[in-house]
Amino acid sequence: INFSPLSFSIAPPSLVECDSTRERERGSLKSLSLLFSSPFSSLGRLSVISMTLPPDVPTPDPIPNPVGAAQPKGGSDEDQREGLLSAEERDLDDDHWDEDGSTESDVATGIRRGRTETMTQFLNRQYQNIVHFFVEDWFLSALLGIITAILSIGVDVAIEYLLHMRLHMFEYLNEVSIYSGFCYWVLHIGVCVTFAALFCSLVSKQAVGSGIPEVKVIISGFVLKNYLSMKTLIAKVIGLVFTLGGGLPVGKEGPFVHMGAIVASLLTKATTACRYNQFFSNEGREMEMLSSGCAVGIACTFSAPAGGVLYGIESTSKYFAVKNYWRSFFATTCSALVFRFAMAAIVPPHIGGTITAYYQTSFPNEVFLVEEIPLFVLLGVMCGLAGALFILVHRKIATFMKTNRLFLAVFGKSPVAFTALVACFVGVVTYPEGIGRYIAGKLTFRETLADFVANCSFVLSNDTGTGCNPSLIAHWTGGDGSIHPLITLTCYLLVYFFIVAQCISLHIPAGIFVPSFVMGACGGRIMGEALAMWFPEGIRGAGNPQIYPGLYAVVGAAAYTGAVTHSLSIAVIVCETTGQLCALLPVLIALMIANAICSFLQPSIYESIILLKNLPFLTDLPPSRISVHTLKVEKVMVKELYFISRNTTYKELRDLVIATPQLRSYPFVTDKESMCLLGSVSRRYLVYLLYNKLGHDPALHNDKRRSRTASELLSTIHSFRRQSSHATGLGQQASNPNYLTDRNISGNTLLAHSPLHDAGSHHRVLAPLLSRQTEPHLDLPPQSVMERATILASCVLIDDAAIDPAPFQLVNGTSLFKVHTLFSLLGLNHAYVTERGRLVGVVSLKELRETFANIYLRGALPIQRRSMAPPVEHSSESGSSA
Repeated sequence: INFSPLSFSIAPPSLVECDSTRERERGSLKSLSLLFSSPFSSLGRLSVISMTLPPDVPTPDPIPNPVGAAQPKGGSDEDQREGLLSAEERDLDDDHWDEDGSTESDVATGIRRGRTETMTQFLNRQYQNIVHFFVEDWFLSALLGIITAILSIGVDVAIEYLLHMRLHMFEYLNEVSIYSGFCYWVLHIGVCVTFAALFCSLVSKQAVGSGIPEVKVIISGFVLKNYLSMKTLIAKVIGLVFTLGGGLPVGKEGPFVHMGAIVASLLTKATTACRYNQFFSNEGREMEMLSSGCAVGIACTFSAPAGGVLYGIESTSKYFAVKNYWRSFFATTCSALVFRFAMAAIVPPHIGGTITAYYQTSFPNEVFLVEEIPLFVLLGVMCGLAGALFILVHRKIATFMKTNRLFLAVFGKSPVAFTALVACFVGVVTYPEGIGRYIAGKLTFRETLADFVANCSFVLSNDTGTGCNPSLIAHWTGGDGSIHPLITLTCYLLVYFFIVAQCISLHIPAGIFVPSFVMGACGGRIMGEALAMWFPEGIRGAGNPQIYPGLYAVVGAAAYTGAVTHSLSIAVIVCETTGQLCALLPVLIALMIANAICSFLQPSIYESIILLKNLPFLTDLPPSRISVHTLKVEKVMVKELYFISRNTTYKELRDLVIATPQLRSYPFVTDKESMCLLGSVSRRYLVYLLYNKLGHDPALHNDKRRSRTASELLSTIHSFRRQSSHATGLGQQASNPNYLTDRNISGNTLLAHSPLHDAGSHHRVLAPLLSRQTEPHLDLPPQSVMERATILASCVLIDDAAIDPAPFQLVNGTSLFKVHTLFSLLGLNHAYVTERGRLVGVVSLKELRETFANIYLRGALPIQRRSMAPPVEHSSESGSSA
């Protein structure tokens, strides 16, 4: 690299011409030219950088290729500089044309090859590109939407059959005896919910709950065991059918998001046979499919393609690539089409209208007045406060179930028994001839929501113009008109507020979106009915627009749901499900106010569940917290840390690895005095190094990590697959826990080595180190005590290729706000903190989560100073450790 203060140019070495005479004849500066190498060449990096010099500066000799770069094939130095190949070399080079159109040489070879490409080669290359495009993008996205939609229709049909059976059997038995009707109503919900909880407990416990918090953690970069497996999908489907079919007041939105993510994961695994090309082995595409699966789950619940995409992104992703929008939209469009038009062929006619996801409204264009805007603002404030209170109540209930000694003594080891008890209690409360008369206990959430958004008034039943029909009013007046509608609506809101908070904590698949939507609609309906009763002729009087309680129900539903979930895409879902845009402005006003208030007071319901389950996830920062800007990383980092250097002995290294099974990489420094950070070394390589020196040691394989990063897991799978295709004797090596790949050797702080560029693997810097594993390892001869002591006392010999020279680093004055942003955006697990190149500490997700644990109440607080692990006790020669 030759610097010049005037101009520079960048070009591959085969195109560089360093002719000072020609430069003097030109007498002017060259323009900036950037000729990048092919994206599929070795690491996609520039081969050489040359700077143009002014006429009076002598031109240096050409710069050789860097280590690991592909060298030109044959020819003299002049031919290589001028970028020429003989006819024989060109024909030989054509035999190495990759299936994806990339070359394994420099960019000049690719340009020459493109000029000499035959029509047959061109057509074959374009055919493969089209196949990749349709199979991986369009076909998989369409298949994802279709399969999820068919699964949704099947689940809805099964749920409706169970609900119809409950209603008909209850009416029949209630005519025979009121006691038999009561027993059947309670037993139906108790037996169905108990079976759902038992089935999930036996088949897959990962099917319990909403599923959105776990999918959120997975998309953020961690793999949770068995959450995306076929067993979990089966348990989720069966458990959801019997939970909702039994009549428990929970939703299906969260489970459907989880089911869509599982279908996306299974479809991605189904393309394993097509992964003969590096194009299919990118784990980033699997995360894109997971995002599409989450969006399809929402689209199946509400038949809202656009809103489903936006809500899927908001609820599961912190950062989303805009280039992936089209895949999610296409999948949700296919899902919505199948969901709407396949009912005529799949769903029986007598229940076809009961599972439709649309809640059509018939509001006029002038549905609200300017004077009503303060009322919508007030409704947003109330919904924001109610949403924060709901999250707090749910967290208190879940904490009580986990920490109360009496509860644990009775139900601690049997969550199914407590689930059955709560289900029977819900059956008693919703019994239509008892307390259910005051809360419309006979109605399902779908029927209740249809009543709430109706364009009529419950309290103005005598007015034929604005009053509802008698059959609808009977739902909210006890059946005989003896109860005032406002009393019924208020009891409904209060009872379901606490019942839903308890039910979503049970050992069953349960969603929160639909219950929140219904409770918000109930609150908005109460406000609308009260205004209609106070202003029966409208705010402006007779002849002017009236008060529409259904509009307030729609606004309340969007505001409360947005407050609980911290999402703004609810406005789009409301417009799609109601089929009208006239309510968009009041919905946006109330939704943003409610979301702002609840975000300031509480985390979202999904992040609250993540905190309760102690999942490895960094929660979002609430707004207007000054402490995250003033508190620096030096206040929360771990200062007493483990490290290795050239002076570390094998004994010290062995004790270090045994004492820290939770770490997967270690900082590599110059020495203990200067502590200059040189890089990081992975635990996998250190174990491999000890294995080659001391032989097999069971104490080195005590891995206590509960989860693995997505990149680590997927790269290991892909590396095993690629290695097994090149060598037949690697089956034993793949199962070896010490097996190294080109990415787990770096410790996965950041991905230092891309998995896409395997065509020129023999040119990589790590190739000699990784190839040594393919050689058959001979058993080490028996070592005497003296020989083993000599090895343990000697200094470690670390291969320079095994050192990641650029681990992620922070300076000690970095604010926690910036640290949080970097960890969230890059998916970091840990980062080293340096001061002028000197290692002073390390910060990980654990420290950040502890610092932000009480951020809503007391702000970001520095944690107590501690070391990363207890002091290491020297182990004996026999292999025992402290």
